[in-house]
Amino acid sequence: MRALDLFTRRHNFPKYNYSPRPPPLTFSFIIFTELRFESFTPNYIRIPHDVEKFSEPTQFAIHMGAFAILQALPQSNPTILALEVLLSIYTILETIQMAVRYKSSPALFGPIYKADSLSGFWSETWHNAFASTCQSLAYEPIRQSLPSWGIPVSIARSLGVLAAFFLMAIFHVGVLSPLLPTDGLLRIGLFFLLNGVGTVVEAVIWGKRKHWLKAALAWTFELLLATWTAQAAHIPNGFSQIPWRNICGVYQ
Repeated sequence: MRALDLFTRRHNFPKYNYSPRPPPLTFSFIIFTELRFESFTPNYIRIPHDVEKFSEPTQFAIHMGAFAILQALPQSNPTILALEVLLSIYTILETIQMAVRYKSSPALFGPIYKADSLSGFWSETWHNAFASTCQSLAYEPIRQSLPSWGIPVSIARSLGVLAAFFLMAIFHVGVLSPLLPTDGLLRIGLFFLLNGVGTVVEAVIWGKRKHWLKAALAWTFELLLATWTAQAAHIPNGFSQIPWRNICGVYQ
């Protein structure tokens, strides 16, 4: 995906922010491995203004505490499992982020409990490692091409958002195909597709306005959809009972 991302940008590469520019091999390594183009302009890091000043280690501890509490609850409940999946992804990626981050790099996640809309969750709160690839491979081709065919910009923008979620559906189904059964993969794909539809519908109804009802609907929608998805993941009695040796290919 990163190779395709760079290929689509071959005529307009992101500009390196520091000088002198490193040797070609080093430059190629940096631009190929920086998922968010943190050393380049433009980058694709989006942090909401009202939460950009927060302690990343403190938030990590809060989310780890929430995960520990969930582990103490009945693991047969699919909503609990869905929340544990969310916090597991947060914990793993945030651990890597804090271990290898640049000193000037913004946080990878915003505080999840502060998410107040579907669009805000996916564009600002959740990790943005795929923001560049979603834009170059899905959103921009649709957003830029459809208006030339007479389709209104607002519709082209919405279809571009749907295309980005469709790309993420394909990506996650491919990545998880060795681990999940067919019904689980189907629900993973629909999870992202329906999030795309929900995000577009939310934007049509609410725009950028903030409202407690908008936040409540977003959380209700996300929890119901995540619960339905987790029911097909066949997580055995919670994360503590997952046969990690088998998943990692270690057999006796």
